[in-house]
Amino acid sequence: MLFQTELHHLWMGIANSILIFLISIYIIRWYSKKKNIPSIRVWDISFNKNIKLSLIWLMINISIAISLSLFINNILIYFLTQICVYILIDIFIGSIIVRKLYKENLAESFKFVFSIQLILLGLSILLGFILAILSGYIFPMFSDALFFIIEFGLISTLLITALSLIIGLVLGLLLAIMRVYGGIELNWLSNGYEKLFRGIPLLVLIFIFAVGFPELFWYLEPLDRLLASVILALGIRSGAYQSQIFRGAILSVNPGQMEAARSLGLSKMQSFRYIVLPQALRIALPGWSNEYAVVIKDSSFAGAIGTFEMTLIATVWGFRSVELFTLSMGVVAVLYFLFTFPITNLFGKRQTEKLKKLGMGGG
Repeated sequence: MLFQTELHHLWMGIANSILIFLISIYIIRWYSKKKNIPSIRVWDISFNKNIKLSLIWLMINISIAISLSLFINNILIYFLTQICVYILIDIFIGSIIVRKLYKENLAESFKFVFSIQLILLGLSILLGFILAILSGYIFPMFSDALFFIIEFGLISTLLITALSLIIGLVLGLLLAIMRVYGGIELNWLSNGYEKLFRGIPLLVLIFIFAVGFPELFWYLEPLDRLLASVILALGIRSGAYQSQIFRGAILSVNPGQMEAARSLGLSKMQSFRYIVLPQALRIALPGWSNEYAVVIKDSSFAGAIGTFEMTLIATVWGFRSVELFTLSMGVVAVLYFLFTFPITNLFGKRQTEKLKKLGMGGG
């Protein structure tokens, strides 16, 4: 019972940290735009600096949540202690920001950092108490559902998404190279692959691998075979879409750069690897971020064959009552939103704007 209480505290602290991390990015962007004064460089903060500082803040918060959960069992004392430690962390990180990033204008730098951290502190307190009330006082059963959705469902969903995207990345890049630099046969083969797997519904593809080829992953446990079948189906289908993304990105690179590299003595492979590929990957980032959003949402189809992920776990818990079903599905919807919208909006949209400024195309 004690260990279960510690885990509940831990996951609420981590959930609070992740929510604050995502919110802080938008707060910093909004605040820096609102206070953007051309004569003061401190307000013109790049997204790269924001994301690095926010990641540091998130990792420290998660470490604190893990440490505090081992020693404090009272949920209110836990969050109050966590908030007090956050204040010290905010002061420490603020000092680093002032010393390393904003040397030109110390007063304005400190004002900016203080304003941001003050907003985040208020949000942290609010979210902490909301999670505490939901967990321990109003919806005790919902606390268990939230724990299982995050502990098992979210991890499984992220694992499926990551491995599927890696498979799709390798296949998509190879297919794109075949379309651009291959002969007629390779072009025909790549085009046929794209049309075939883009035309088959994902659910049908999952059943083909999971039921039609049950011994495909004979060396794995039965449940792991189903998981591997889902990952393979998602990866193969994602590769068909990613090939279009990478093909367009490769064609967007000025052909004159390849010719210039060849004239300097580089082989065709070296020219592609060192000149074309780095630019193509950058151009493909907006489209690839959209594909990430598609894959992570399509991972919910894994529940159709009994593979546990967020949607299936929320459905199982929701069978206990209508209210719990609504709350569980609401949590899943929020998690999908938090793991898709920031990526597509920040990485995709922002990268597209950068590429347009550099004259490299819009992705």
